[in-house]
Amino acid sequence: MIKKIAFLVLVCFTAIGFAQGYEYPVIKDIVTDNAGIFSANEAQSLREKLTDFETETTTQLVVLTVSSLGGQNIEDFANKTFNQNKLGQEKEDNGILILFSKFDREVRIEVGYGLEPYITDIVAKRIIEGTMIPEFKEDAHFTGIDKATDQLISFIKNPEALEKFKELIKERDRKQNRIANIVLSIFGFFFLIAGGFVIYQSAKTALKILKKFFTAEIGLIFFTINILVYILYFCFGFVMFAVVIFGILQKNGFNIKPFLASNTVLLLCVSVGLFVLTCTVIAVVNLVVKNKTKLSFSLFKSDYDSFITAIKSIGSTKVGGGSSGSSYSSYSSSSSSFSGGGGSSGGGGASGSW
Repeated sequence: MIKKIAFLVLVCFTAIGFAQGYEYPVIKDIVTDNAGIFSANEAQSLREKLTDFETETTTQLVVLTVSSLGGQNIEDFANKTFNQNKLGQEKEDNGILILFSKFDREVRIEVGYGLEPYITDIVAKRIIEGTMIPEFKEDAHFTGIDKATDQLISFIKNPEALEKFKELIKERDRKQNRIANIVLSIFGFFFLIAGGFVIYQSAKTALKILKKFFTAEIGLIFFTINILVYILYFCFGFVMFAVVIFGILQKNGFNIKPFLASNTVLLLCVSVGLFVLTCTVIAVVNLVVKNKTKLSFSLFKSDYDSFITAIKSIGSTKVGGGSSGSSYSSYSSSSSSFSGGGGSSGGGGASGSW
């Protein structure tokens, strides 16, 4: 037993030491291709473009490829690599890191603090999903990254192009929202109809049961069993109805989640109470006022024919039919003197996989 405990302690300390001593890539080139996915010409053309862009704007757009993330999630890996290498200019925080992991089939655009208002998470995500991943699926890794850098450069140098891209994103989102709203409206309509129908049928049959109980046609035992069945039936319809109503309220800006979290049971109990009370009042008024019937009760009497007739409607109220390694070497095909300018990132950007 002592040996097992000692072994577990040793494993824990080893894991902690490994986590603390994890080495992130040291970026010494604006295009650091540790995964070897670029040809020499591709890496050089990309390097020249990004270097010219940095000279013109001071913005550092860096490409890093790795063979594996070493079991880490890409968000943490990118953020820590970015900050360790201090990409972007100090106080400007105008760095961008494109991180590509070959083995994990993941990519991320990590954005420095200073560029987050421009290259937002949504913009980065759309570049990844619309430009990079379609190319990566065809194993055109250089093409995907090259096109993405073209977009980022265009957006930073040309604010109008960025605004048009953001408007395009908004328009696509509006179209998707319209389609989603139409689909939800159709489902909501059927849920309302189905829920309303179930509530109506449960109330209708509950009234029959109550009238037979108040005229001593059925006894207390049969009455209790059947009224409980129709209360459950009512609850089913009420939930269907409530889902749509609460969904509409939430869609229109009413934050009802905190209320539902603490009052769901109370709301259901109150609804059941009102259901039983309403049915009882209607049954009594109908018997006493309309039909001038004298109320009477029985504890044990059971008219089986009346009982069966009262619950046969259950069958007619169905809704619908049918039932790797942790260390990295820096790669550079030229004698570059690249180094970060002291910028930092707070985790803005987006990730994707293919």
